[in-house]
Amino acid sequence: MHALLLLLLIVSLLGVLHTYVLYPYLTLGAAERRCKDASPPGPIGDWPRVHVLMSVHNEAVVLPEKLASLARIDYPGPLHFHLGSDRSTDGSEALLHRFAAAHSATLTLNERRLGKPGTINRLVREIDTDGVLVFTDASVILRPDTVTELVRPMLTDESIGVTDATMVHTGVPGGGVGSLEDQYIRREVALKRAESCLWQAMIGPFGGCWAMRAAAFRPVPDTFLVDDFFLCMSAYEAGWRGAAAPEAVAYEGVGLRLGDEFRRKRRIGAGNWQNLLRFRRLWWPPSRDPLAYAFFSHKILRWLTPLLLSIGGLSLLALLLLDGNYWIAATFLLLMALICAASPAVRYFSAMNVALLLGLVDYLTGIKTNVWQPSHRHQDDG
Repeated sequence: MHALLLLLLIVSLLGVLHTYVLYPYLTLGAAERRCKDASPPGPIGDWPRVHVLMSVHNEAVVLPEKLASLARIDYPGPLHFHLGSDRSTDGSEALLHRFAAAHSATLTLNERRLGKPGTINRLVREIDTDGVLVFTDASVILRPDTVTELVRPMLTDESIGVTDATMVHTGVPGGGVGSLEDQYIRREVALKRAESCLWQAMIGPFGGCWAMRAAAFRPVPDTFLVDDFFLCMSAYEAGWRGAAAPEAVAYEGVGLRLGDEFRRKRRIGAGNWQNLLRFRRLWWPPSRDPLAYAFFSHKILRWLTPLLLSIGGLSLLALLLLDGNYWIAATFLLLMALICAASPAVRYFSAMNVALLLGLVDYLTGIKTNVWQPSHRHQDDG
């Protein structure tokens, strides 16, 4: 029994350390040594047609700034906007109607809630041409050249089917949830950029702004929650590669409310398990190829972290109790509670892993819908 508990403790600890410490350290270090700044891109003759797709549900607070940024896009090739309202009731549809009339955009109004994945599927079905699809959220503000920089890697390498923007948070406070979320996103941006450079397969795009070739699109299954990850992995499954686009910058207000972030992470956690099982052949065994190694190290182990922490903690506690170290066990529990209470970073890490664990519960009990509510961003606070 002691040997089994010790093995569980060691495996759990190594799993968490690998996904949060070793893998980022090794990947970023390898990219720093092996990836040099690329030469300036040369002139490009024919730019493909781009379809910008956006699903909206009650985003009237952020839509004026978002639509203004879409109007400023200076993409050098053919550009068309496809906007979908998922039963908005807050004035969003009036804003979309005005933009569509001014910019010859296609506006689709759902008769019932479909959720973002269902709305995106519907918008793509209306596109009868090849080209590039750019997915963006209402809360994400684009620079005039963001679309151009998302498309550019596809023109320099025909094997690239997915490109990812560089997300920059705005409205970041000096501390609290927003600051911690911003630190996490910065770390993810660097890690995905390194994966792109080393293996041409960053593990999942930031859903707020990214692009894929229309030929690589596969409809998102009903009830799937994390559509961007599904679409990216489907493209890899079909043989396409992925690239981060450092110059394709987009801005998003950081989430400031722990409750909103908790619900978002819980929803993502449930969607993670859908993708974990759907794409199991892409990550198992992890030693098969660079994509499998990166997928397993960056995502699978992170999604398993709540279970690993639970197994490791219970194993350690059981070892202490079996050896009669009751006071040490009590001290350990008290110390963990004090650390969580004193450290905002530990509280944030703990809360997000609890959310992922509850997401697993949601997955096991059955996901019946993929409709969503927008998170509160710093714009809400005026």
